[in-house]
Amino acid sequence: MGIDKVRQVYLAIAEAVDAMRLIPRALVAGYAYVFYQTIVWYKELQPYMLDNCISQTVTDCIVQAPTTQHAALVTAVVGVAGAIIGLYSATGRKWNGFTFWKKKPTEKPVEKTEEEG
Repeated sequence: MGIDKVRQVYLAIAEAVDAMRLIPRALVAGYAYVFYQTIVWYKELQPYMLDNCISQTVTDCIVQAPTTQHAALVTAVVGVAGAIIGLYSATGRKWNGFTFWKKKPTEKPVEKTEEEG
């Protein structure tokens, strides 16, 4: 098998992967998984008591959850959704019909001008 044939096979595979948009779809699916896991984690947060806390009031030893740091993380993960969807929809090949690899040359009729006779 010559190098041109190998190159042609690789280009055909690359065009198929590009046409199906496998990599962008995998990235969006990965983001959806992270998004879902973040929301589940956030919903399951519970207040907890600090170990070895010495205070006269019990409320000083309780950490309320979710905290503002938790909310900031969730906000950041949710906020990235717009950028991810925007990049997904803006990328990819712009299809304008099927392109043949081996085009037949088309001959246009040559028009004669008045000067040529």
